[in-house]
Amino acid sequence: MKFRSTRGQSPHLSAEAVILQGVAPDGGLYLPESFPRLPDAKTLRTLPYAALAAEVLAPYFTHIDAAGIETAAQKAYARFSADPPLRITGRAGRRVLELFHGPTLAFKDMALCLLPHLMQLAKKHVSTAAKTLLLTATSGDTGVAAMEGFADMDGFEVIVFYPLGGVSPLQERQMLSVASANTTVIGLEGNFDDAQRGVKAMLGHATFKARLDASGWAVASANSINLGRLLAQIVYYVYTALHVAEPLRFFVPTGNFGNVLAAHWAGHMGLSIEELVVATNDNCVLDDFFCSGEYEADRPLIRSQSPSMDILVSSNLERLLAEAGADAVREAMQSLEQNRRFSWPRSIEGFSSGRIRQAEAAAEIRRAWREEGELLDPHTAVASALHHKRAQAGIVVATASPFKFPRFVLESLGQKTGENAFEDLKRLSDFSGQDIPRPLQRLETADIVQKRTCTALQMEQTVREVLDV
Repeated sequence: MKFRSTRGQSPHLSAEAVILQGVAPDGGLYLPESFPRLPDAKTLRTLPYAALAAEVLAPYFTHIDAAGIETAAQKAYARFSADPPLRITGRAGRRVLELFHGPTLAFKDMALCLLPHLMQLAKKHVSTAAKTLLLTATSGDTGVAAMEGFADMDGFEVIVFYPLGGVSPLQERQMLSVASANTTVIGLEGNFDDAQRGVKAMLGHATFKARLDASGWAVASANSINLGRLLAQIVYYVYTALHVAEPLRFFVPTGNFGNVLAAHWAGHMGLSIEELVVATNDNCVLDDFFCSGEYEADRPLIRSQSPSMDILVSSNLERLLAEAGADAVREAMQSLEQNRRFSWPRSIEGFSSGRIRQAEAAAEIRRAWREEGELLDPHTAVASALHHKRAQAGIVVATASPFKFPRFVLESLGQKTGENAFEDLKRLSDFSGQDIPRPLQRLETADIVQKRTCTALQMEQTVREVLDV
């Protein structure tokens, strides 16, 4: 199988080459030329998760075979606290797909624990002796998931940029305490869109890439612009379809659009998805787009209690729009880059959307605990509130542990908060009767080993300093 750029002006490549590259030379993102069909559901339903991943993903690869993918998945998900690495909870009409049982307690682990192993396999088949630099922007969870996934892995270096003041205290402490020699996190004086724009600029900067190449570095990304992230995420939607009786109506809390796009791609592979509901917080650029066809990023970013959704430029939307053709995408993306807006007159089937304000998310945390016995984080609460408001059978996609955001959860439940995040963790554990997850237990005494900061204009210079090139 080959993969094409959304903007149609780059060579078509194999999956192995694409996941080692990230952004296409023309500035676009890669997507499959076509989608393979899933095997018979009866055959898939009995498979362990790693074997299911192999069945779903093997047709996308040219050189990496199913056995290699299955072994990679076994290694990746051995680090999870659940087997299979996800849980489906809830009741008839309202299922909750829990994707936060990995080492960093967020859904990003589902892909970023597998991606390093896929990239290692890809390197064996793509002629390169270069070390791989993974440049990453994070709005909260991607950064630490990438750092944990690639920690101490030979041939890889991870540099993460995050917005100072734009992630939760525990998300920040998770990143700042990662001590592996090949990972660096840098606090950015700006917001996530500044970080993402800077990373994309470096990925597309020929002089910068040539300088790194001369020092033995190839450049890629661990953000969801990397095709490997999206392919790995397809698997959990297939697993869910095989194990629930509910209609496949997924309510997905959305920032960069990768999670919900993976569900859409699963539909292309044969899942009978009734609807994909894009759940947004106060940064409702995607809800506005699906309602009006107008994408308007020229607005203030609102810093919320669901920071992983505080995004105004949702990169993976470009992959969805590319289904209408490369010419239309080039025009839209040029307008977005130059004017921070574009118009899309074409209809988009299979999606709907909704906006949930922060007060509504807090109310949903209270309601879900009282009526469902569920403890929700502020991102999942956005999707859950939309599900409750719509009153239709479906599946709420739970993207993070509520213990990553203990203060807002406690406040939403009407409980007293402590003097710091660690007191809040204890209070939430006492209130809910649930144990503090192990990855968070160690943070109170963990040393802060990452201390770099920079401005948006200093990003490229800071990367060169880290690599000493």
